[in-house]
Amino acid sequence: MPRKRKKKPGKTETLGDRIRKFRLAKGLTQTELGKMVGVTQRVITYYEVRGVSPPPDLLVKIADALGVSLDELFGRKPPPRRPADAPGESLRRRRRLRRLEDLPRDEQAALLKMIDALADRASKRKGGG
Repeated sequence: MPRKRKKKPGKTETLGDRIRKFRLAKGLTQTELGKMVGVTQRVITYYEVRGVSPPPDLLVKIADALGVSLDELFGRKPPPRRPADAPGESLRRRRRLRRLEDLPRDEQAALLKMIDALADRASKRKGGG
């Protein structure tokens, strides 16, 4: 069973730490990862332990082999994802909402009540009621 490396308190995660973490999560040995990207086990060990950054072309191969993006490999947090819309759908929706803001308050309130009623009805259908 592999030994667990202890992280020093306050030490930030290195590129090597992330390569190791993703490799282990994928269930790969250093030798297997090395073969997948065209280097030896010793080279993988070097990058994991020393935290030295591999050349860009090798980084891309490592990320692909581990099934992660380069951003994940570098520890960058992805921006919060918005729900995927059909192309142009969110633009259309925003235009409609702007038009709603141009209506008098009482008509805005009436439309919002209709939206709430339709949404409630749809959620009851989904809930089996």
